[in-house]
Amino acid sequence: MLVKEAHQLGKVSLGNSKMPGSTFAQDAFQCGVGSKLREVPGSICNQCNMIRIQKMRPDVDKGYKLNQSKWNNAKPQDWIDSMVFQINRMYLRTLEPFHRWFDSGDLADYEQLMSIDMVARLTPQIFHWLPTKEYALVREYQRKNIPPKNLVIRVSAPMIDGKPSTSFQNTSTVHKKKDPQGFECEARLRGNRCGPCRACWDVDVSNVSYPKK
Repeated sequence: MLVKEAHQLGKVSLGNSKMPGSTFAQDAFQCGVGSKLREVPGSICNQCNMIRIQKMRPDVDKGYKLNQSKWNNAKPQDWIDSMVFQINRMYLRTLEPFHRWFDSGDLADYEQLMSIDMVARLTPQIFHWLPTKEYALVREYQRKNIPPKNLVIRVSAPMIDGKPSTSFQNTSTVHKKKDPQGFECEARLRGNRCGPCRACWDVDVSNVSYPKK
């Protein structure tokens, strides 16, 4: 596969300076659960940073929307092949065996979650982190599948200072007025960079708590 051909199915990026390795983003305006939470005061999505960035930067908005539409119109196996090719290519460039799904946006549907499962299985040398608020999709997936060991699906609490779900092995929360729960993200102490920390990709870290300014 050529890079140009791979990009016809969506573009994996190295553009997130906070994180190691590669990322994949979609349109934050098209989040399923997130779109509803944006109308709920006190929710994590009520003041969505990615919505703000998409409004401020038309080039970013265009790229995220393209990734979303390419998934919507792709054959899943073609999309899987494209993601595997690009993630492997980014790994060879950076030597960082880490990939984050959805630094903007969220799962489009169950088929996309199953496709990400397959991408992880086809890239066993890469640690995949998938944060999501799509509880129903994850429940359905976990009823039918055993996730590959290199894929951490981290289900996000919907409300600031909310408690993590007890229904999932790996979760995340956002704290502002209350104390952090579980492992506290310290990226703010390193100029908003992960630095050497890889807790979000670590299946043994039950909950990651992110501070809200």
